[in-house]
Amino acid sequence: MTKITSAYFNFIFAVFMMVTALAYTFWSMTDWPDAYELVPSASTVFIEETKIPKEVTWTGNQVVAKLYRLSEENIPIEVNGRLFQYEADVKNFQSTIPFNATYDKEIILSETGKVAKIIFTQQ
Repeated sequence: MTKITSAYFNFIFAVFMMVTALAYTFWSMTDWPDAYELVPSASTVFIEETKIPKEVTWTGNQVVAKLYRLSEENIPIEVNGRLFQYEADVKNFQSTIPFNATYDKEIILSETGKVAKIIFTQQ
Protein backbone atom coordinates (compact mmCIF):
# COMPACT_ATOMS: atom_id res chain seq x y z
CA MET A 1 0.00 0.00 0.00
CA THR A 2 2.89 2.38 0.54
CA LYS A 3 3.91 2.08 -3.10
CA ILE A 4 0.42 3.09 -4.21
CA THR A 5 0.27 5.92 -1.67
CA SER A 6 3.70 7.17 -2.74
CA ALA A 7 2.68 7.09 -6.42
CA TYR A 8 -0.56 8.90 -5.51
CA PHE A 9 1.31 11.70 -3.72
CA ASN A 10 3.81 12.00 -6.58
CA PHE A 11 0.92 12.27 -9.04
CA ILE A 12 -0.83 14.91 -6.89
CA PHE A 13 2.44 16.87 -6.60
CA ALA A 14 2.96 16.70 -10.38
CA VAL A 15 -0.60 17.90 -11.02
CA PHE A 16 -0.14 20.72 -8.50
CA MET A 17 3.13 21.80 -10.20
CA MET A 18 1.45 21.69 -13.63
CA VAL A 19 -1.49 23.81 -12.45
CA THR A 20 0.92 26.27 -10.78
CA ALA A 21 2.99 26.59 -13.97
CA LEU A 22 -0.11 27.17 -16.08
CA ALA A 23 -1.50 29.68 -13.58
CA TYR A 24 1.83 31.55 -13.50
CA THR A 25 1.99 31.62 -17.30
CA PHE A 26 -1.57 32.88 -17.58
CA TRP A 27 -1.01 35.46 -14.84
CA SER A 28 2.23 36.74 -16.34
CA MET A 29 0.77 36.96 -19.86
CA THR A 30 -2.13 39.09 -18.66
CA ASP A 31 0.17 41.29 -16.57
CA TRP A 32 2.70 41.98 -19.36
CA PRO A 33 0.79 44.63 -21.30
CA ASP A 34 0.65 46.79 -18.18
CA ALA A 35 4.33 46.24 -17.55
CA TYR A 36 5.28 47.20 -21.12
CA GLU A 37 3.65 50.59 -20.75
CA LEU A 38 6.23 51.51 -18.13
CA VAL A 39 9.25 50.46 -20.22
CA PRO A 40 10.67 53.34 -22.27
CA SER A 41 11.25 52.48 -25.91
CA ALA A 42 11.92 54.17 -29.23
CA SER A 43 8.21 54.75 -29.71
CA THR A 44 7.87 56.46 -26.33
CA VAL A 45 7.94 60.24 -26.57
CA PHE A 46 8.65 62.32 -23.51
CA ILE A 47 7.56 65.92 -23.60
CA GLU A 48 9.72 68.02 -21.37
CA GLU A 49 9.47 71.76 -21.09
CA THR A 50 12.83 73.44 -20.90
CA LYS A 51 13.51 77.12 -20.72
CA ILE A 52 16.35 78.19 -22.96
CA PRO A 53 18.05 81.38 -21.81
CA LYS A 54 17.99 84.33 -24.18
CA GLU A 55 21.76 84.36 -24.44
CA VAL A 56 24.28 81.99 -22.97
CA THR A 57 26.98 83.75 -20.99
CA TRP A 58 30.65 83.05 -21.53
CA THR A 59 33.36 82.83 -18.87
CA GLY A 60 36.69 84.60 -19.16
CA ASN A 61 38.39 81.26 -19.83
CA GLN A 62 36.09 80.62 -22.78
CA VAL A 63 36.71 84.11 -24.17
CA VAL A 64 40.48 83.61 -24.04
CA ALA A 65 40.11 80.21 -25.70
CA LYS A 66 38.05 81.89 -28.44
CA LEU A 67 40.83 84.45 -28.89
CA TYR A 68 43.34 81.67 -29.50
CA ARG A 69 41.15 80.45 -32.37
CA LEU A 70 41.38 83.93 -33.89
CA SER A 71 43.96 82.91 -36.49
CA GLU A 72 41.84 79.95 -37.63
CA GLU A 73 38.65 81.90 -38.19
CA ASN A 74 40.22 85.25 -39.09
CA ILE A 75 37.40 87.21 -37.40
CA PRO A 76 38.20 90.27 -35.25
CA ILE A 77 37.09 89.91 -31.63
CA GLU A 78 36.43 92.81 -29.30
CA VAL A 79 36.57 92.24 -25.54
CA ASN A 80 35.51 95.13 -23.28
CA GLY A 81 36.39 97.70 -25.95
CA ARG A 82 39.80 96.20 -26.84
CA LEU A 83 40.04 94.84 -30.38
CA PHE A 84 41.94 91.59 -30.98
CA GLN A 85 42.77 91.19 -34.67
CA TYR A 86 46.20 89.59 -34.69
CA GLU A 87 48.00 86.91 -32.72
CA ALA A 88 50.30 89.55 -31.24
CA ASP A 89 47.27 91.29 -29.73
CA VAL A 90 46.24 88.04 -28.06
CA LYS A 91 49.71 87.39 -26.66
CA ASN A 92 50.16 90.94 -25.36
CA PHE A 93 46.71 91.72 -23.95
CA GLN A 94 45.08 88.44 -22.91
CA SER A 95 46.10 89.14 -19.30
CA THR A 96 43.59 92.02 -19.22
CA ILE A 97 40.70 89.55 -19.40
CA PRO A 98 39.57 88.31 -15.95
CA PHE A 99 39.02 84.53 -16.06
CA ASN A 100 36.20 84.46 -13.49
CA ALA A 101 34.07 87.17 -15.11
CA THR A 102 31.04 86.42 -17.26
CA TYR A 103 30.56 87.91 -20.70
CA ASP A 104 27.70 88.52 -23.10
CA LYS A 105 28.41 87.73 -26.73
CA GLU A 106 27.20 89.78 -29.68
CA ILE A 107 27.80 88.81 -33.28
CA ILE A 108 28.04 91.48 -35.97
CA LEU A 109 27.19 90.19 -39.45
CA SER A 110 28.34 91.64 -42.77
CA GLU A 111 26.02 92.43 -45.66
CA THR A 112 26.60 88.94 -47.09
CA GLY A 113 25.54 87.30 -43.82
CA LYS A 114 29.02 86.21 -42.74
CA VAL A 115 30.38 86.99 -39.28
CA ALA A 116 32.26 90.30 -39.44
CA LYS A 117 33.03 90.81 -35.75
CA ILE A 118 32.40 89.23 -32.36
CA ILE A 119 31.95 91.48 -29.34
CA PHE A 120 32.26 90.25 -25.74
CA THR A 121 31.00 92.60 -23.03
CA GLN A 122 31.63 91.91 -19.36
CA GLN A 123 28.49 91.70 -17.23
